[in-house]
Amino acid sequence: MTHVTAVLPVLASTELDIFDADQRRRIPASEAIARMTPVPVSATEHAFAADAVERIARRADALAATSTPPITPRAARVLEGIEKAKEGQPQNYRSFLDLVAIEIRQAGDSEAVLARVLEIITTARAKDEPAPAPCPVHAWCTETGDHVEHTGATLEAACTDGYGEAVLPAVLLDWGTKGVTVGLLDLDLSPAEARVKVAELRAHLDRVEALIDTAEKSAR
Repeated sequence: MTHVTAVLPVLASTELDIFDADQRRRIPASEAIARMTPVPVSATEHAFAADAVERIARRADALAATSTPPITPRAARVLEGIEKAKEGQPQNYRSFLDLVAIEIRQAGDSEAVLARVLEIITTARAKDEPAPAPCPVHAWCTETGDHVEHTGATLEAACTDGYGEAVLPAVLLDWGTKGVTVGLLDLDLSPAEARVKVAELRAHLDRVEALIDTAEKSAR
């Protein structure tokens, strides 16, 4: 089986190097690649690494059979960093980095490849992580996981004001000091206080309807 060992051409370029903080202070590529590709720990990543050796062999043969673009300086430094990052690592991690290196050689640059690698790892871990536990205290609380302050979903009137802002938003709250309260009219109200405010609002709306009646009669 043939593996690619030839030295690839490097383009002269003045492009911004993602591993240079300001083109003067350099962050080692090996450190950067190590931050982006942690040792596989999830079930998904272990499954990915299981057939990595065979995949590397197939991709290496394909790379050898086709012409590849020149390597940018950024990609060359990342490839060097990948080799350093493999030192002392388990086989599945080395195989993973080999796949990344092959993709970079085929692309000629590293930026898009590393972005894709990060996206794959993030997606895989999100699938493996259990869904956050719902609030064990209040069924209406929208917070998940460990929390001491409880907040419900905000209710808003179907209409908005002239500025497009919500009208009369209301929400259930429990911040551990006053028990369960109702957030209404920019106030933190007890249930009894909230009922008083709602009665006042209903009375106000009745008066608004009376104004509408007057307007309709005046228009005739």
